Amino acid sequence: VRPSRLHDVINPRIVLEKYKEPAWVSDAGGILSEEERERVNELCHGVHEAWRVEMAVVVLDSLPPDIHSSGFAAALLNYWGVGDRRLHTGIVALLLHGQRRLEIRVGFGVGRVLTAEALRAIQQERMLPHLKVGMPGAALEDMVRGVHDALDAGGPPHWRRKTAREPDRELNQHGFLGGQTPIDEFLPPKSAAEAEASGASGP
Repeated sequence: VRPSRLHDVINPRIVLEKYKEPAWVSDAGGILSEEERERVNELCHGVHEAWRVEMAVVVLDSLPPDIHSSGFAAALLNYWGVGDRRLHTGIVALLLHGQRRLEIRVGFGVGRVLTAEALRAIQQERMLPHLKVGMPGAALEDMVRGVHDALDAGGPPHWRRKTAREPDRELNQHGFLGGQTPIDEFLPPKSAAEAEASGASGP
């Protein structure tokens, strides 16, 4: 599976099969076993039941060479609207199995807890040992556990759900709550003329 557009990534929250429940794991190529997908999905569900956080895990073989994987993950988070729309507590983990790349992008809000340093530690300490021996399912399971542990250790109290059955706000058309993440770092740099024009004052 090698999508070139956001629209081509299978959204696990949109149920296409009768009697199937919305999920948190997108693995159209079957890179994970069914048991691995179920375990990762249950762990993501556990995060969502405990916290006002949405976590989508996307497993692909690769992306076209002209597509920046980190930018793609950030754009996917915004396109789907992963995370609470007021708290911006969305997380998208993108595993490119064939390209041996992993990207974790987080929303504006949850980035206060899942800092770049915290995400780097989760990848290096919890995921890389499994990935080095060809166990992507175990790597993703430990990643979600690491995220849950980080939230338990440093998440603001008002992000915590009072009960596991506490209802969500209205979902968007993609089945998520509408969170966003910054993408400025992936936009083409402005030319000198554009920068001067945007900074010019009025008459």
